[in-house]
Amino acid sequence: MVDSIRHHRVCVIGAGPCGLTTIRNLINNDINDIVCYEAQDTIGGLWAYSSDQNRPSVYQSAHIISSKRLSAFRDFPMPDDYPDYPSQRQLFSYFSSYAEKFNLKQHIRFRTEVIEAVQGVNGGWQLTVRDPDGMREETADYLIVASGHHRIPFTPPLEGSFSGTQIHSSQYRDTGGFEDKRVLIVGAGNSACDIAAALSRVSDHISLSLRTPQFIIPKTVLGRPIDVQYRKLQKFPRFVRNTLLNFGLRALVGPYERYGLPQPSFDILSTHPTLNTDILERLTHGKVAVRRATTSADGNMVTFADSTAAPFDTIIWATGYQTRFPYLSNTQFDWSQSTKIPLYMKIMPVDVTDIFFIGLIQPLGCIWALADYQAEIVARAINGTWNRPENIAAKIEQEHAEDAKRYRPTTRHAVEVDYHDYIGIMQRELVTTKKAA
Repeated sequence: MVDSIRHHRVCVIGAGPCGLTTIRNLINNDINDIVCYEAQDTIGGLWAYSSDQNRPSVYQSAHIISSKRLSAFRDFPMPDDYPDYPSQRQLFSYFSSYAEKFNLKQHIRFRTEVIEAVQGVNGGWQLTVRDPDGMREETADYLIVASGHHRIPFTPPLEGSFSGTQIHSSQYRDTGGFEDKRVLIVGAGNSACDIAAALSRVSDHISLSLRTPQFIIPKTVLGRPIDVQYRKLQKFPRFVRNTLLNFGLRALVGPYERYGLPQPSFDILSTHPTLNTDILERLTHGKVAVRRATTSADGNMVTFADSTAAPFDTIIWATGYQTRFPYLSNTQFDWSQSTKIPLYMKIMPVDVTDIFFIGLIQPLGCIWALADYQAEIVARAINGTWNRPENIAAKIEQEHAEDAKRYRPTTRHAVEVDYHDYIGIMQRELVTTKKAA
């Protein structure tokens, strides 16, 4: 049964770290008529650990892959006693303290799921939400999507029939149940390598299947976090950074062939590297085997692109996510097959001026630290102290042209940004408009 309609100036979807900093920036810019819908019963998004495999959550042993110095909100540093790479529990505590410090929960409606968001005939948004009391219709002048792009798993098809267990990496929680199993992990990103390293300590055999070569980089260099070290290279042009990184990685890690890994033929900064020290050690100790791409399955046997085959009990698909939002009925916001996302600064579309996307980026670094800046731009766009450029379509095309020079043309890199370059763009945008005001 639909209850009476409530109206809000701004609706935020998601109370993960990106949603929290969005609320904070809206309040900071004198926007207080805010409602944030959160489907779960707590803040934190993926970093609110849950053993329920049907609920989006990081795995129990997860640690952030960006350092605490470059992963804090601008006005809320992480505690001094946190390690360089905080754990899931520490991050959840940090987000909880942030929400408490700035009284953000007053705007959040927990256990409330957005079922559909439709553009109004005369602007604004009509929302259908479901909470413990049932369905409700609500409206808002502005819609901010902060629900993240690690929500809808992507699993590629596997020819044939596999008789064992198959799960996506989003369903993995801990090593329990994998003892003495033969496990195939498909993918070589951060989650794939984390899971492979963890399971290699309890499982009978672990194989890591790679479709394309991948840069795997230690998280620490000369005792310092790799992103802190990389920040020192920002004074150099991009091609010089690429050269220095290639040379440094070669000296630090050596040829990938020594680990049984294929050697990438592209530049480090043209892709999204994996930051993992542990997996390299597990590879050198023979605890993880490297396989080519999967081609087919027959019973418990999986065949690979080099025509080799091996038996497995479980396949874990660490193959990423689809960039789409089921509650947005407008298909123009389905980018699951796109290599280019038509959003200015990865935030706003051309023709719809009352919707914004926060955190729809994939940096080699921290998403929510960048979302902090994104949210300020959005808040100022709403309160009228920042204006969209008139030639926004041309600017999006220019961004796409720049991305094409930098990154490989894949769906994985459709929202890729360089942490430092991107933060510089937003800082200059905010400084320029503040001076104009």
